[in-house]
Amino acid sequence: MTDKSMSDKSMSDRGAGKMRRNRGELETRVMRILWNAGRPLAAREVLDQFPQDEAVPALTTMLTVLDRLGKKGAVLKSPARAGGSVFAAAVSESESTAEAMVSALVSSNDRSAALLSFAGELDERDIEILRRVLRPDS
Repeated sequence: MTDKSMSDKSMSDRGAGKMRRNRGELETRVMRILWNAGRPLAAREVLDQFPQDEAVPALTTMLTVLDRLGKKGAVLKSPARAGGSVFAAAVSESESTAEAMVSALVSSNDRSAALLSFAGELDERDIEILRRVLRPDS
């Protein structure tokens, strides 16, 4: 077995026997890795960021996830200097969160009820941040 194939085998076997992830969990994990990296990463570098005790997907799976995230507009793909590709988040984590919140609000049949329910889940710190944003002169 070559070093490369041993490396691929150990990557995919590291988490063998673990339960399947919930839908979207792998994409979320990959996005968090890209946001935390602060620079574009190769697919193998993304895999290297998974904790040792967590199921690590195969390289082909990672490439598929990165491709799907790219088609959704969440990830930007660029050529790497040494060949291959590197991947980076298209927007920051906070921008992504804000987009998801606005999307949920827009899709609600009752925006007032959705906003009231959301506001009821906020802690004091979040409420203070919103107050400062909504009333900057106060």
